Amino acid sequence: MEQYQYRQPWVSVRNQDGECDVSHMFRRIEWSGDVDSVCRKLALEMIVSATDPRLPYVYLPLAGGIRMGVGEQTLFYGHVVSKDKSTDSSTMSVTCYDNGFYLKNSKASRKYKGETPEAITRQLCSTYGVPTGALAQTGVSISRKFSAAAVYQIIDTAYTLASRQTGKKYLLRFDADKLEVVERTVTPQSVILSRGTNLQTAAYGESMENMKNRVIIVDSEGNFLRSVSDDAAVTRYGLLADVLTQRDGEDATAEARDILAENGVERTASVSCLGHTKLITGNTVWIHEPYTGLANTCWIDADKHVWQNGVYATSLTLNFKNEMRESESGSEADE
Repeated sequence: MEQYQYRQPWVSVRNQDGECDVSHMFRRIEWSGDVDSVCRKLALEMIVSATDPRLPYVYLPLAGGIRMGVGEQTLFYGHVVSKDKSTDSSTMSVTCYDNGFYLKNSKASRKYKGETPEAITRQLCSTYGVPTGALAQTGVSISRKFSAAAVYQIIDTAYTLASRQTGKKYLLRFDADKLEVVERTVTPQSVILSRGTNLQTAAYGESMENMKNRVIIVDSEGNFLRSVSDDAAVTRYGLLADVLTQRDGEDATAEARDILAENGVERTASVSCLGHTKLITGNTVWIHEPYTGLANTCWIDADKHVWQNGVYATSLTLNFKNEMRESESGSEADE
């Protein structure tokens, strides 16, 4: 597939005069998101002047609708959240977020019995005026109560609990103004980043600082029950043990295996490259860089896209594991 895209983005704003094309009024456009945030951000540097009346000016009201895209594709649909300008600056900083802003900054108290995450999501979004698109179907029944929890955390918790049963990973993100919940899988026709074509810089690191390769399971009195080990890791890196207390009437073996899986060698990578709009959080990218040894399909955990001075550049934070943002808000609902 095409490994680099450059087309000047367009920006339109909705105010009391209707919808206006303001594409020509921005010096810099930055579009970003990350796996730990429920909303994507659009940061704009708008050309303004306190002294030149000939410079065009368009009013950007707080909560005013704003769209940004390339060609026929709308990449961002959101609202103006803040703006700053001063007499000694030729630009005004404008910060916008998509509809995830409302899920993040609204709280709810709810009690659910036997509801699926997808049903919970549609109910909450309907209440708070957020349109929904395709929602991953889990078929898992959730019974849980929430008190003054952020709306997005209720949704995250429902899908986290479902993930533990389905084994699938889920991601909340917006397609224009609609919330989608997608299963995190390898992106069809992932963008390929390689040195000498579209990859500019790459950094790679690995660490065993937080490793655990044996979990010792004990009872509530501290008596040894059994251990679960990654014997190959013990041989290679030395013994790094954790202790897990098993609750009465339960088997902690699966939890111990999860601890081992989540606490192996930590590998991190970040890259900067020529811009491509498909390089967004939740998608995958294939990277080949001989010096750092990177030759993997990686998950995008954070992305930043910048259009400035006729150049479109992207920077990414990558993950070698498919992970989701997890939440455990609320508590089990009483029967």
